[in-house]
Amino acid sequence: MPKQRLEKLPFDQAIQFLRDKIKLPTSGYTDIFNEQHSHAFVVAGAASDALVEDFYNAIIHAKTAGQGYDDFRKSFDSIVEKHGWAHNGAPGWRSKIIYDTNIRQAYNAGRYQQMEATKDLNPYWEYHHTSIEHPRLQHKAWDGLILPADDPWWNTHHPQNGWNCRCKVFALTEFSARKAWEAKGLTGPDTAPPLELEEHVIGKNGSNPRTVTVPKGIDPGFAYNPGKAYLEPHTVPPLTGFDAVLQERSAPWPTGFTPPPPPAPVNISPNILLPADAKPAVAVDEFLSVFGATVEQGATFADAAGSTVVITKALFEDGKGNFKWLAKPEKADRLQYVNVLALTLLEPDEIWWNWEEDREHSANNPDQPKKWRLKRRYLRAFSIDGVAEYVISVFEWGRAGWSGSTAFVAEPSNAKQRLKYFNKQRVGRLVYKKD
Repeated sequence: MPKQRLEKLPFDQAIQFLRDKIKLPTSGYTDIFNEQHSHAFVVAGAASDALVEDFYNAIIHAKTAGQGYDDFRKSFDSIVEKHGWAHNGAPGWRSKIIYDTNIRQAYNAGRYQQMEATKDLNPYWEYHHTSIEHPRLQHKAWDGLILPADDPWWNTHHPQNGWNCRCKVFALTEFSARKAWEAKGLTGPDTAPPLELEEHVIGKNGSNPRTVTVPKGIDPGFAYNPGKAYLEPHTVPPLTGFDAVLQERSAPWPTGFTPPPPPAPVNISPNILLPADAKPAVAVDEFLSVFGATVEQGATFADAAGSTVVITKALFEDGKGNFKWLAKPEKADRLQYVNVLALTLLEPDEIWWNWEEDREHSANNPDQPKKWRLKRRYLRAFSIDGVAEYVISVFEWGRAGWSGSTAFVAEPSNAKQRLKYFNKQRVGRLVYKKD
């Protein structure tokens, strides 16, 4: 039987690591960073759900079927042609980077889980540099390094430690570790190398340039332990802690981030509002018509950030086939603003993406890793003649459904009040802002 490379073989923990990832569109590789990659599947510059999903399925197939890179390369070419994707770099180089990084990090995460589960029997870990044509000298210097499994050094130096890095970590018994360090003339394990930090500017030509600090010898974006981040997702808040990523407004803005000023309101006629006693079927028909859809026939459109949104009557139906507001009469007053919500989705002032915990999954599966899901949040400011001078409309879209609301800023309002109210609606990462 021909020998297969270990990374090509089906591997339960590695496959589950990939399957648990949310498929996240991005405008560039700096959109998420370090540990966030253990919870999100991204392809830098793949900004549509459909494109990311096709790449994800191709990676999953290559891993579960054990087909390897050649199989993925064929899928890559057909996916690029199907979506007309304009990517950076030659196809061979780009496809290899996507495949290699995802498969190796899945393998490394799976190996970490196995080693973590057996560290009582194998309390030491050894760094192994795998020789390549142009080895990184820093990685080569770590070859043979033996440290306790719980040494903090592994938090930032567990492979992969850079693009195309092939280094590995092996677990050792007390006997094997002792034999290895005595052969080096030591009486105990090695001492972790001192942590030397370097600043790098990444994504200079992309949509989200940032300055990051990483340990010497580690490529930006790789200074984390993929398996530990996966097993301990509570240590990785959803898209939190980076300059372009925001918390709920109960907390200050992150250091270095200046929030955009509130957008100027677009004046609309009060005639756009429906009567307060409008029937749900009328409101649904009004909303759908803005997008060229009807109750019988749905439609799709690309939002301002390039994501495809499907518009059908199902948006308004509950599990019984009734329109949502029929099931909840106390919310019927929202119907009169349904056209405002449609305009917000169609031509937003801002779009924010927020990565949040799937709390239903966590409640039903307390012993399993947490899952994260993407929500798109569309914001727009209006003024309505004779009704209000500043209205904030919010349309939030997620895989599990959507929600919409309108908020009226107390009058008379000023710029400070408007900014305060608008900031409360800014949750996640700003991916689009109208010029």
